[in-house]
Amino acid sequence: MKAIKGFSTSDWCKSFEITFLQEAGLDWGGVRREWFELICQSLFNADNQLFHSFKKDKQGLVHPNPRRPPHLKLKHYEFAGRIVGKCLYESALGPTYRQLVKARFSRSFLAQLIGLRVHYKYFEQDDPELWVSKIKYILENDMEELEVYFAEEEYSADGQLLRTVELVPNGARVRVTNANKLQYLDALAQYRLATSVKEELDYFLRGLNDLIPDNLLCIFDENELELLMCGTGQYSIADFKAHHAVSGSSYEFRKVLEWFWTAVSSFTEEEMGRLLQFTTGCSQLPPGGFAELSPRFHITSPPTFGALPTAHTCFNQLCLPDYDNYEQFERALRLAITEGSEGFGMI
Repeated sequence: MKAIKGFSTSDWCKSFEITFLQEAGLDWGGVRREWFELICQSLFNADNQLFHSFKKDKQGLVHPNPRRPPHLKLKHYEFAGRIVGKCLYESALGPTYRQLVKARFSRSFLAQLIGLRVHYKYFEQDDPELWVSKIKYILENDMEELEVYFAEEEYSADGQLLRTVELVPNGARVRVTNANKLQYLDALAQYRLATSVKEELDYFLRGLNDLIPDNLLCIFDENELELLMCGTGQYSIADFKAHHAVSGSSYEFRKVLEWFWTAVSSFTEEEMGRLLQFTTGCSQLPPGGFAELSPRFHITSPPTFGALPTAHTCFNQLCLPDYDNYEQFERALRLAITEGSEGFGMI
């Protein structure tokens, strides 16, 4: 943020050339992709608290955090918006320049980026625990038997009541009935998903719209916007096999190639992401999957035996040496993508 403090819009539109300190990688695209991946991990990982997840596990969708720690300011959201805008701008230049955002945003956040008003149905994906425990219960039950008002109580982490927020004027005295319960649920969604993070969203949009005007974003729905920004984390082995390139035809290499497909077929989604990160510099795929990777995912054979696999992320190239047996190969591949998915060196 300090380095780009004085950047104009035209500076942001220029091609960035990245150098990692004490690393020998040359930036022909792969180093830059890894830099964006690391920046996005820092900005959008719920553990860092600029964004948070309504779910307790790491699979939750992230949303601006209105209770972030004091050292995280509104300017961080503006910076995050500019990073997303830069990724979208790069992708618009063509597949060779594609930059994907490493994040899984809440549907209500994506909706607000394109100017949509949030409603209670967004809770089903964004906050499934609240959906089951409260929203669905209210929808399916008689409100005459419940004493609920148009007010929302907020508690601290240790269970202390912080304040009561009225969702409509004089809401603490307005009881929820069967006739107005949908109005109540929409008011609750408006407060929890939009009003409580309005400043954060406004600053994020300030950064994003500096590079990508809002009239270009509003032509998409939230699902299309997510694919455009973040690509997909869904991997198909059939798609992978149909869209890759191979260099090498020796008996030894054909044997290693068979081992590779055997190993990859048993990979988890996380391991596939690590393989992509190791080979391309980005753990996500473009919206169209492997078919849209440019250059294609390229598997080749280096003139070495028993060494760890290596990669050239600028060319999406994976180099697989020969091994004595499948067990050695699989161990080396898993070690390479786990321990070598970040950082660059020359061999």
